[in-house]
Amino acid sequence: MGWGKWWSLTKRIVSIDPDKLGVYELEDSLHNTVYYGSGKIKTRLMDHVNKQDCPIAKNYRFELFNTEAECRAREKALLEEYQKKRDKLPMYNEKIL
Repeated sequence: MGWGKWWSLTKRIVSIDPDKLGVYELEDSLHNTVYYGSGKIKTRLMDHVNKQDCPIAKNYRFELFNTEAECRAREKALLEEYQKKRDKLPMYNEKIL
């Protein structure tokens, strides 16, 4: 499917997202990637909004997939690509390792 458009990371916006399997990217106000994640899109994004575990995240976008295996493979590829280009992981992915 490919990446969708960027959305504001708020309860109101996230509440209308599909709760389907996918991969998502969080960015800060300067458009820097701060986290890649996967799972059921609405559930995972609501977790981020409610727990404030990525406090500088302001926007998100997502891709939908049919299986959890596809999600995990895509997330892994994104993280590897990011690390290869920058010699580090996104800020909040590093914190959970």
